Amino acid sequence: MSKKKEKRTRIRNPLKKEEKLQKIITIGRELFLKDGNEMSMRELARRMNVAVSGLYRYVQNKRELWFACTNKEFEKFSKDLDEIEHRHKGNDVMLLRKVGEYFFDLSSKNFPLFSFMFLPTPPPSNKDKGPFELKCERAGFTNLIKITTRAVSSGEIKKKNPLLLSLAIWGFVLGPAIISSSMYSYFFDNFSEKIFDPNEYHEYILDLMKDILK
Repeated sequence: MSKKKEKRTRIRNPLKKEEKLQKIITIGRELFLKDGNEMSMRELARRMNVAVSGLYRYVQNKRELWFACTNKEFEKFSKDLDEIEHRHKGNDVMLLRKVGEYFFDLSSKNFPLFSFMFLPTPPPSNKDKGPFELKCERAGFTNLIKITTRAVSSGEIKKKNPLLLSLAIWGFVLGPAIISSSMYSYFFDNFSEKIFDPNEYHEYILDLMKDILK
């Protein structure tokens, strides 16, 4: 009888279950940013004050947790890009430049988060894809395709394939974001004079991208 009542209570409290899931995602994100794929589900369980088995009522394994965390980050990323587009008053080439600025700003201010989002290495798993992995959508790239499709359709950009163009732009800014990060700082330390300024480099790349698109 008590077991039935407990099960019924879980079903009747989906909001509490969602709150618990969001807390798991929040703490899981912290651990992924700190320890990468070496993050411990036991440590997550300890901080949640539950048994490890209790976590698996919400996410089936570490890989699923990784997708739950990155999906949430990309939802925010997409909303930020939507807001940039909503406030933008110029043409689509200038809008793409603003998207690039936002991208570089994220990589400069929080490279661990940037790396977590854009240099993906999800933990391995021998299980079938779970619901979070199946619903994975790198929403920021969807924003980019929408802008390039519109610019190509209007004739503002004289290219024929918005998907290939979007991939080219993505790669065009991803490389410099990585190169100018602390991960590559040792490379520039070998110059006799300080001739490399990441912000100046980012501006150079964005200006070059604008010239190419025009």
